[in-house]
Amino acid sequence: MTREEHLEAIKKADHEYYDLDTPTLSDEEYDALRKSYIEKYGAEDLDYTPGGVSGEFTAFHHTTPVISLGKVKAGETEKILAGIKKLWPAVLEPKLDGLTVVAYPDEKGVCRFVTRGNGADGEVLPNFISRYEGKPVNRTGYPVRGEVFLTRPAFDSIVESQKAAGEEPFRQIRNAAAGILRNKERSPYIDKLSYLCYDVVGLDVAEGEKMERIEKDTDFDCVKISSYETPEETAEAIQPLYDSIVESGAFPIDGIVIKTQQSDSLKRFGSTGHHPNNALAWKAETDKFTTVLRKVQWQVGRQRVTPVAVVDPVEIDGTIVTQASLANPGVIRKLGLKIGAGVTIHKSNEIIPQILSVITEGTEQIDFPETCPACGSDLREENEQLFCDNPLCAEKLAQGIAYIGSKKVLDIEGMSIETARKLVAAYPELVREKQIFSAFFLSKEEIEALPGFAKKSADKLYANIQGAAQNVDLAHFIAACAVPGIGMTVGTALMERYGTYEAVLAALNNDAEDFTAIEGIGELTAAVLHGETFRSSFRALREAVTPAEYKKDENNKPEQQLTFVITGKMEKPRSYYEEIIQKAGHKTAGSVSGNTDYLVIADTNSTSSKAKKARDLGTKLISPAELEEMLG
Repeated sequence: MTREEHLEAIKKADHEYYDLDTPTLSDEEYDALRKSYIEKYGAEDLDYTPGGVSGEFTAFHHTTPVISLGKVKAGETEKILAGIKKLWPAVLEPKLDGLTVVAYPDEKGVCRFVTRGNGADGEVLPNFISRYEGKPVNRTGYPVRGEVFLTRPAFDSIVESQKAAGEEPFRQIRNAAAGILRNKERSPYIDKLSYLCYDVVGLDVAEGEKMERIEKDTDFDCVKISSYETPEETAEAIQPLYDSIVESGAFPIDGIVIKTQQSDSLKRFGSTGHHPNNALAWKAETDKFTTVLRKVQWQVGRQRVTPVAVVDPVEIDGTIVTQASLANPGVIRKLGLKIGAGVTIHKSNEIIPQILSVITEGTEQIDFPETCPACGSDLREENEQLFCDNPLCAEKLAQGIAYIGSKKVLDIEGMSIETARKLVAAYPELVREKQIFSAFFLSKEEIEALPGFAKKSADKLYANIQGAAQNVDLAHFIAACAVPGIGMTVGTALMERYGTYEAVLAALNNDAEDFTAIEGIGELTAAVLHGETFRSSFRALREAVTPAEYKKDENNKPEQQLTFVITGKMEKPRSYYEEIIQKAGHKTAGSVSGNTDYLVIADTNSTSSKAKKARDLGTKLISPAELEEMLG
């Protein structure tokens, strides 16, 4: 893949994990993807905090960036010990595998609970665990950071309740927690969630003192830290500590955090845009299980036809697994996979199991389909992926309709893939004319005629569809065009640049429009925007959906808002310089583009890739001291 495609794959995985709570890559695959990118192109492009703000809830700007940690893997003995010695004296604490939430107190200690988002901006959750809502639970004077999760007993009890009520039960424990928490309506299961805290955000003191503050001045539960006599003893204690916590089942973890006990550690060690340098996350090796591949099924998505492995049942984390992901035909070729092969699979972080390797050779070749399993059209193979190009493929249309109705796009309650399939089967003429937008043209009577619908359920779905079509912000409107490669990230960039549907349409119709001048849009994405497929979808959706005009918040904006990019290690934490910029009403960006006014860099004579690109674009390079003088 090209550099742009490689970076896009990493950002897609970030989006799936942090924004959608539905990761499709395992930790090992994600780490390998980042590692290979760094080896080829360096780490500068990855100097950002993943995640985003969906727009469904009230946006909130974090007072101090809420960013991830740098990582080391189990088995990297020398690197682990070197990291501990650098941070010494250091302590160990569990790395929770949940959903990050920051509790921001008012003067009385009553909190707003805010998601991590992209580290700079999160979302205020409309609902939270009852015992913490509306009460003075955080008296530290600082935001407190923790993780929300479900314990296994809590998850099992919810599933039992759902089955008893005839509801579709949750399938994955992490996704269940996300669905309960990030829900506009208050979930009846919200008090099944747990909240465990581990940081006082913005308080730069020793780790032990932070834990004391949480225990003394909040009503939150907090993690326990462990300390040892020497760096060597600390390193040796990591694996046993991790194993004991996993065995206890008290809470989900996916590693151990190594934190310095030095005061003013963030000031001493600094940070990058991706992680602080005063802590390190040790990642455990993924448990692997063996089974036998019995057959491969081919499933049709919005564009691609992908293989799914059917394997002998194997118990993983208390559940019986009979299927595993193969991603694309290229994976089958790479593994040399055959029917009857003994394989290793893993299931990390409660995601879809994936086949890792072949341990015994199979006996029967796997046949790749030449025609679409759903419509019988010839398949096209490109970049080791199979595509159905038939625009009227029934399953592709159903998948597209369900995508538009999904929570991350227009959030049409009741527009499931099952309902979408019923629609496509019942009204082929309507679907042929309106294609993936056909749901917006259904009458109440047509919905009621679908299998399994009665008047009340039909009225409800009709109201949900019509409600979702009104006053849609441009970012979601653009994502709802359902063109691969154009989602919320691109939609937000276009919304902020053009503001109205008419302005975006004019830009799409202008072949000379340079979309690559917009931060976050590369040449491949620009080519899609200039293509007739996206233009026609953009116009067709307007017949059914009313987009809203985007109004920028003009509060605290200077006469001319400038864009700054900060790069490299500084004397002070990056957050210090970001705060100076934001208080002056300007903004920061993660990469240099034609819209960048200043590149803030410790050495203005640097030959880094960002510095070279800035010079090529005529962007001025300034030092941190010059930034302070300019805006201080």
